[in-house]
Amino acid sequence: MSDANGSGPGRPSRGGGPPDGPPPGPLGGPDPAPPRRRTWLLALAGVLVPAVGVAGLLVGAGAFGDDDGGSGATASASPPARTASGPASPSAPPARGATTPPPESAGLLPFGRTHRFAGGIEVTVSPPERFTPAQSSAGHKDGNIAVKVDVTVRNGSDERIELTTVVVRGRDGDGRETARVFDPEQVVMPLEGDLLPGRRTVAAYGFDLPPGAGNTLEVGVGVGFDGDAVHWAGELP
Repeated sequence: MSDANGSGPGRPSRGGGPPDGPPPGPLGGPDPAPPRRRTWLLALAGVLVPAVGVAGLLVGAGAFGDDDGGSGATASASPPARTASGPASPSAPPARGATTPPPESAGLLPFGRTHRFAGGIEVTVSPPERFTPAQSSAGHKDGNIAVKVDVTVRNGSDERIELTTVVVRGRDGDGRETARVFDPEQVVMPLEGDLLPGRRTVAAYGFDLPPGAGNTLEVGVGVGFDGDAVHWAGELP
C-alpha cells in the first residue's frame, strides 16, 4: 500500500534521499561483477601484441642469421658455379724424326716456303738433298757432304729480269759459309739468262759441308745486288 505521500516501496522519497535498496539489475537483481578470467586475457593480449610487432621488425631487419650461422645474407645468394673446363692437357710431343721448322720471327723460313719480294719476284727453296758429285764436278772436297737445293724463281713483275741478279749463298750448322759445288753432269748449276714477266725457272745449287759442322743448312737468296736477302733453314736429310 502507498503511504500518504504516494510513494511505494523501493522508490525514493520526495526529500531526495538514497533509495531504500540496491538498483535493480537486468533481472531485477544486482549486476554481477566482471569475471577475473576476462581481465587476465585482456592483460595477456596487451603483452603479446607489442612482442609480436618487435619480432617482426627484427626479422625484417635481418637480426636473425641464416641456418648456417651466417651474417644474415639472403637465401638467394648462391656460391659461384664451377667452370666445366678441367686442367689443360699437355700437348702431345712431336713424332720422332719430324723436322722442326725454324721460327719465322727469327727471319728464317722453312724449306719449301715461297717468299714474294717487293718487286714482285717470288722465290722458293726446296728441302736439301744429298748427292754424290761426278768426277767432273768442281768445289767438292773428299770427305765432305754434298747437298743440293732447287731454287725456283717466278717473275711477277712487269719487266724482264736478269737472273744473274739472284744471289744464292749457303751456311752450315756452325754458321760458316759453305763452298759451292758445280756439277754439269747432274745439272747442279746456278741461274743464268733472263726471265720474262709471268715466267718461272728452276736451278739446282750445290753446297759442300764439312763433317761435324752441324746437321742443318741455311740458304740465303737476294734479288738485286743491293737488296736484302731472305733466308731458308732446316735439317739435313
